[in-house]
This record gives sequence, structure tokens and C-alpha cells, in this order.
Amino acid sequence: MGDLGSREQARWTRARLGRSGPPLDLLTAHFDSHVYAPHAHTEFTVGVTVGGSEVIAYRGGHIHSYPGSIVVLEPGEIHTGGPAAADGYAYQALYAEPALLTDGTLGGGLPHFSDPVLHDPELASALRAAHTDISACPDPLEAESRLPWN
Repeated sequence: MGDLGSREQARWTRARLGRSGPPLDLLTAHFDSHVYAPHAHTEFTVGVTVGGSEVIAYRGGHIHSYPGSIVVLEPGEIHTGGPAAADGYAYQALYAEPALLTDGTLGGGLPHFSDPVLHDPELASALRAAHTDISACPDPLEAESRLPWN
């Protein structure tokens, strides 16, 4: 990522779900001071904070995440992200096409998360394990079998 210092790092991995399925982008990041400018994604962003704490400007307010927090940002929602404290923040995030979260649901509409921060240790652990496994081996069939919402 350009001139980021040694503790400012981000690693991207792209996996495909199934042989001809949609891409799933994965980000592993640690930032001491990096602050994202306002931006939005076309995908759902499902992140698990793994270290430090982050503050995110989102929906006209600020949300905070800490180790074990799951943050779900919906497609098209403008947000920022940066450290909430001097120790920086680290997270693992999956960027999932909306169809990955709606496939097989009743009505087929996009899910809405009124509270973007979830506190579910079991789900956080499953997401972290899936992220780590898929990042290490982004084989399409393996990736599809590892997602905790499949």
C-alpha cells in the first residue's frame, strides 16, 4: 500500500465461490494511524476487528469496534474508518456481492442491519477462521464450503 510504514499494512486476496461463482475479496489489515477517506462499496463489507479499536463514521454518526466485534456495512453506504486509540486497529474483512447474502432467502431482498456492529463471539470466530482459511487457499470449492452463512 504505497508508503505505509511497517505497521501500516493491508493484504488483499481474491477467491471465487464455486467454479464460476462470484468473487469474494478478503482484506487483512493493520493500521496505526491510517484513516480511510469517505467511500462506499458495491458489496457488503463484513469485518471482524482482531486488534485495537476502530471508529467508523457511518449513517450520520460514529460506530466503534473492538476485538471480536463484527461490523457489517451495507452496499452504497458512505463511511470512513480509522483508529479510535493510539494502539491502532486490525481487522479481517470479507467483501461479498449482495447475491451471496440473498441467495436462497425468502423474498430475495437485501438484508438490512439497523445496528451495523454485532457482538456474537461464535460467529466472529467462524468468520475469522473462514477468512484465514480462504486467504491461505482461495480454491473456489474450498472457499464456498468455508463461509459460515452457506
